Amino acid sequence: MLSGISGLLVSLVTLVTSMAVLSYVSQYVIRSVEDFMELTGFSETSVGFALLSVITSTPELMVAIFAVSGGAAELSIGDLLGSNVFNLGIVVGVLMVTAGFLRECPEGLIEIADILLLSSIIPLVLVVLTVDTYLIGIGLLGIFALSIYRETRNKKPKLKPTSMKSNKGEEKPLNKPITALKILFGTIIIIISARFAVSSAIDIAGAFGLPQIFIGAKLLAIGTSLPELSLSLSAAKRGRFHLATANAIGSNLSNLTLILGVVFLSSLFSPFSINISSFIEIITFVLITSLVMWYHLTKRTNCRSIGIILILTYIAFQAIVIY
Repeated sequence: MLSGISGLLVSLVTLVTSMAVLSYVSQYVIRSVEDFMELTGFSETSVGFALLSVITSTPELMVAIFAVSGGAAELSIGDLLGSNVFNLGIVVGVLMVTAGFLRECPEGLIEIADILLLSSIIPLVLVVLTVDTYLIGIGLLGIFALSIYRETRNKKPKLKPTSMKSNKGEEKPLNKPITALKILFGTIIIIISARFAVSSAIDIAGAFGLPQIFIGAKLLAIGTSLPELSLSLSAAKRGRFHLATANAIGSNLSNLTLILGVVFLSSLFSPFSINISSFIEIITFVLITSLVMWYHLTKRTNCRSIGIILILTYIAFQAIVIY
């Protein structure tokens, strides 16, 4: 019994530490990506949707790869769906409340409203589909590619570059190769951290007899979504509400197309079967939060009120969804 308890404590410490490293290193990578985007030049909406959203979804991608290879595909899907509820309920909710108090509620995001609606419908479609898993994966990856192309086909006005100051107060211009190396280094650390997070989460689920869906949707999803929350808060401080909002919404689409597509496509190499209907409670909250945000983007409602509704919806998700 003692060894069992000590093993559980080790797993808990490993999980918490891995999630903390995921959050910290992801922020480091995000800052480097922000430098890189200023050198390449796209609008905040395009960069947030097509670039930062993919970077901030890296933890979910790494969790998916290691979870599937470890025979725990349900853990990954629970993480992806739970992350989507967290992204809109907490990340966008906090952003909207903050923007409302600052009277700077972002406008002009109507072009991604339909993409948000699409991302919320995808899980519902998966419930009724009966085609082979790998074909679903191919279809999801195709949707991701088309969405990214649609958003970035026309290069937008270039963001004003910033400079870093040296210790002597002199401006140091940004460097593409160095910035790219920072992104690569951070991504490697994310991969290692995600590997430890998945293995410890599986151990904890087994020790308590908890379903993998529970661990993925209610625990791991928070850890892998912390980069989106951190970026949104820092972007809000800089007044880049479009960047933060597009990132959170884009991350949802990345989760449900790019990453979920990778999970399903991997069945070609490591066959597995998943009853997607077992996720129906989480999918319901994915749809609710998405519809609330879609309504706000299309009707331009009160920013602060929408933020409060989204936060309360996430609280309800944690309280109601029990496996």
